[in-house]
Amino acid sequence: MAALSPEPQCYIQSILDSDLYKFRQYAILELYPDVDVKYRFTNRGGTRFTRDMHADVLKAIHHLGTLSLTASERSFLERRCPYFPASYLDYLSSFRFRPETQVRLTFVPSSDPTADDGTEWGSFELEVEGKWVDTILYEVPLMSIISEAYFTHVDTKWDYVGQLEQAHRKGLALFRAGCLLSEFGSRRRRTYRAHDIVMRGLVRAQDECAREDGAEGEGEGKGERGKLAGTSNVHFAHKYDLVPIGTIAHEMVMGIAALEGYEGSNGRTMDAWEKVYPDGSLGIALTDTFTTRPFFDDFVANPARARRWKGLRQDSGDPLKFIPVAKEAFERVGADPKTKVVVFSDSLDVERCIELKKAADEAGIGCSFGVGTHLTNDFRRVDEPVLQDVPGEGPVREEGEKSKALNMVIKLYSIAGQPCVKISDELTKNTGDPEAVALVKRRFGLEEDGGESKWGPTV
Repeated sequence: MAALSPEPQCYIQSILDSDLYKFRQYAILELYPDVDVKYRFTNRGGTRFTRDMHADVLKAIHHLGTLSLTASERSFLERRCPYFPASYLDYLSSFRFRPETQVRLTFVPSSDPTADDGTEWGSFELEVEGKWVDTILYEVPLMSIISEAYFTHVDTKWDYVGQLEQAHRKGLALFRAGCLLSEFGSRRRRTYRAHDIVMRGLVRAQDECAREDGAEGEGEGKGERGKLAGTSNVHFAHKYDLVPIGTIAHEMVMGIAALEGYEGSNGRTMDAWEKVYPDGSLGIALTDTFTTRPFFDDFVANPARARRWKGLRQDSGDPLKFIPVAKEAFERVGADPKTKVVVFSDSLDVERCIELKKAADEAGIGCSFGVGTHLTNDFRRVDEPVLQDVPGEGPVREEGEKSKALNMVIKLYSIAGQPCVKISDELTKNTGDPEAVALVKRRFGLEEDGGESKWGPTV
């Protein structure tokens, strides 16, 4: 085996290599086609980058302008995403990124920018600006590009050995424990290749569980089986013929609140969503844009609307505390919690999913799991990486220090000149202009009582 050399490309090869929630572009096209926005990159971990990495990222960003929807991809969307009308697929077919006018990426040298080997160190400033409908698709590919460039230019002490079996094991453990899994790992994946290996491992695990069911007789002598519900990545859903999975994004609630006012903004977002997707097939509400308390106040204020929604997504805070809160809210609006679902998606691993599955079952409420970085960026540091003929094969690497994923986000920063904020149930996830964050906290009374309410702690 030869030493692993950095892969030269971090280019995105398909316009569908993004998460389904970004293709809620259709909702923006219908509701806010002429609104200007700005997105901003935040490197939460403060990880240093290099000028060579910056050059590769810049090339990959410009390459986005060459992407377009193929006939095969359109046929897949017609079959798997019936909630997208032909008019939107026509729009998407003609859509093109324009990075030369919409994206600004700047390398900012550090105070001691040059190492002994001549490497220039620094940080990135990245902004995306334009019409909301034109820029909404940038977030996921930009984050994928930055991550892959980092792990092929800066942190190269890792390899793909055992990644296939590792994903296979995780899938088996989750499915045998009855967990309904959606793969959510696009934004912080190590590389495209790593993501593909994970998808193959999960599909293999599902196939193996199906064979076990066939041999043993489904349901005989064992608990309910879980399964791979799908993936948030539309390209991989196409490649492996899976269901694309997605919900409302934080940015939609953030944008509507900044445009139209914060009071009742969660409820107004749900109303707008139902206008665009009236069949209810995408009815999973995101609860923590401005902490859970204002969300649940809006949720129970309209019981008929609340009953129409299939479930809630928990993305920050304590998920074990969220379960009884969600159950109470469903009961309050006259819905049977057993017929609803909580989608857990915050920093999950296999053990945490199984723990939450047990807690939800005991509480009598449905659940599913969106697992991201634990699947697509779970690596260990390797002093002598190896280049494999078939990347991902071999035994799982069990020893060695964890090779950490980047801690970064790209969030909606302003809309129509108004600052946008997100006030998470976890304080470290708050984003936006500090003065705007403080103002919104005051509007919701989040500074007066530490966030405690009848709905439980929000931080």
